[in-house]
Parts: sequence; structure tokens; C-alpha cells
Amino acid sequence: MTKGIHQVTDEVLPGDGDMARRIRELDWSQTPIGPVASWSPALRMMVRFLLANRFPLLLWWGPQYVSIYNDAYRPILGAKHPLALGQPVSECWKEIWHILQPLIDTPFHGGPATWNDDIQLEINRHGFTEETHFTIAYSPVPDETVPGGIGGVLATVHEISEKVVSERRALVLRDLGARVGEARTAEEACALTGMTLSGHPKDIPFALLYLIDADGRNARLAGTAGVHLGEGISPPLVGRHRQGPLPARGAAAGHLRCRRLQRLPHPGVEGGTGQARGRDRAGDHGLPLPARHAMPLFDLRK
Repeated sequence: MTKGIHQVTDEVLPGDGDMARRIRELDWSQTPIGPVASWSPALRMMVRFLLANRFPLLLWWGPQYVSIYNDAYRPILGAKHPLALGQPVSECWKEIWHILQPLIDTPFHGGPATWNDDIQLEINRHGFTEETHFTIAYSPVPDETVPGGIGGVLATVHEISEKVVSERRALVLRDLGARVGEARTAEEACALTGMTLSGHPKDIPFALLYLIDADGRNARLAGTAGVHLGEGISPPLVGRHRQGPLPARGAAAGHLRCRRLQRLPHPGVEGGTGQARGRDRAGDHGLPLPARHAMPLFDLRK
């Protein structure tokens, strides 16, 4: 008696996890690797292996590198899941395909496994481009039923973005504390802060430090990072734009808080505000700025 398609799929891909269910339900006949009934023993074994594994695993199968992954890999995909299942990697990760292709091609075409303990990738998995870091190992998967003897590539993936970025930002704070402690005046403190932050463009693409005059009427630019004095985004003097002095220390400290900036000063725009050209992207790597903020700095000695 001929077995039904669903019976064959259930026997080949057992399990009650979310990805086991999705893999069983997907119409694989519409993908380059064909229906489950036609899968080679090597492919069936590898899919069962990754589904049983709790470490993030991704299998790229066939010359089109069709994606099959386990439950632990889903968070890495973000909004790309579940559409990524059954997609060629060139479609799923098209924004970094130029980086991934040689790393996958090497083991697939008989070369050694590829490895990187910290590969930086700028990916779009949540609707915006973000800096990410991963430890990766791409290994060939033997399959005697295909020409060349390699059926696909198994990707072992561990995301270390939070660790890398946290360590880098801790270094910013260390350098800042070491340098600014040398200052003897507020002006020196702002200048040293700007110089220090300029050395960390990935985390502080640009910064402007203003000192408010004693009468509270004007703020003078005393330090910069990532921009030069006198650019559209960095006026040397900012005057009050309302009745009364600029917010200062003392009683104002109770209600003055960090404020998110949606628009930044730019010349040639009515009212003196507009998108800061060239400053909506962070540093040399060109990532979009997640946020821009203005915040008060108080002299605690007064």
C-alpha cells in the first residue's frame, strides 16, 4: 500500500516542537529541494539532528542553499521567520549575501569548514539595519547521492552582539572617566569629553557639549565629537527661543530630563531645523542612528 504524503512526512520528521511542525506543514515540492518523500537519507538525518538540538543550527541544502533551521535559531531571524524556512539563503539574508556566499561556497565545494569567532554583520531583521556579531562555523554535510558528495552546509551560530557591544561601551566609559578627570574647568571637561568620544564613533557617532552662560540666556559650544565647529548641526552659540532663561541647575533639575530629538538643526530650512544631512547614519559603518538625545549635565559642585 502506498503511504500518504503526510504519513511519510510524519515518519521522516517526528517531533512536537514549533519548527518540527512548520517543516512538516511546508509544501517542500515548491522549493528547490523537492518533496520530503524524495529527500536523501543524509538530508533526513540532518533535519532530525538539528530539530533535536537546542543550540542554534541552520542547514543550507542543495546548490541553492535552501534554509532549514531549528527552534533555537528563530530569534536570530527576527521578522524573517517564518518566511525564511525553505528560502535560499541569497533571498533570506540578501543584505549580507556578498559576505556569506564565499563562507558557504568553500565547504560546499570541497574546501575546509569555515570559522569566525567574531564576524560583524549589518542585518535587517526587525525593519531596520543593525550591527550584529556572531561566532560561526560552517561545515560540509556529506551526501553520497549527489554529485560531488556534499549535499549542504551546516551552520552553527552563536550571537554575541550584546557581549561585544557592552564590552566596547564599557571601554568608552573607562576612557571617559580617565580623561575627563584631568580637567580643571568646565571648558576643559567638555573639550576632553569631545576628544575622548571622537575615538568611539561606533557607539557615539556625534556629540555636542554646550555650556550655559551665567545669566542662562545663551549656550556656548565647548566640545564636539564626530562633527566640526560651525557646521549646520553644531552652531557655536545657541540663544534662548522663548521667554526666560535656558533651563539650568537648581530648581529646574527636578523636571529637566533627557529629551529625544526627532529633528536636528540644519541651515537652509525655515525655522532653523530639519534633518541633519549626513548625521542620520552612524560613523564610518553607515548604520542608521537608533536615537538622538539632548540631556542636561549638572555641575554637582555647585
